[in-house]
Amino acid sequence: MVPSNLCTAACQVLTTADPAAKAAASVNMARAWKSGEIREIGYCQPPSYPARPDRPDLRRPGDMPRRRGSGRKGRIALLHAIAHIELNAIDLAWD
Repeated sequence: MVPSNLCTAACQVLTTADPAAKAAASVNMARAWKSGEIREIGYCQPPSYPARPDRPDLRRPGDMPRRRGSGRKGRIALLHAIAHIELNAIDLAWD
């Protein structure tokens, strides 16, 4: 369901924990805004922190293996890092 204003749309994206659902919600809300389906900026109280999945095992960067550009493991590590960057970019764009 499309919210009545852009701030509520932003809060819906920010409170979506699943990364794939968050990305899809972001695309849908942006389309609704561009098409005029969402017409007002509005106001809402944003969450203190964006939602994240319950499952991830968070580790300090120093505890993680170093990325090397060559080889299959290096490419997998690079894609994993990019996925984290993009997840944060979605939240920053809506914040």
